[in-house]
Amino acid sequence: MSIISQTGRSIFSGTNVATTNYIYTSEGGSASTDGWYSAKYDHVVVQAGVATLTATTLTYRVEGKFSALDRPAEIYTATVTTADTIDQLVNIAEKMNEIRIGVKVDSTASPNNFYAGISYAETK
Repeated sequence: MSIISQTGRSIFSGTNVATTNYIYTSEGGSASTDGWYSAKYDHVVVQAGVATLTATTLTYRVEGKFSALDRPAEIYTATVTTADTIDQLVNIAEKMNEIRIGVKVDSTASPNNFYAGISYAETK
C-alpha cells in the first residue's frame, strides 16, 4: 500500500489546560458540538503530548461518532502524571464519521501545556 495523500490538523498547540471538565477546543469549548473533525479517511492517527504539567494529572480522551448512532463514544483515554518531551500516537482503527480530542486536569493549578493533532492519510 502506498500513501496517495496525507494531511494534518493541529487541535491544541501548547494550550494551557486549567479546567477539571473536558474541553474540546483550544479556546475552551466544552459543548457537545465542539471540536468534531471528519474521520472519513483510510488512516487516522492522533498525536498528543504534555510539555508542562503543574496539576497532579492531565487526562485526554479521543471520542468518536459513527452514522448509525449519533452519540459520542470513547475510543481511547490516557492519564498523564509527568510532562514528557515525546508525544504518544493513537491509531484510530475504528471507522468513525467524526472524532474529537478532549482534555482536562484534576486541579486548576497551571500551567499545563497540552499538544494534540490529527493526521489523516489515504492509501491505494
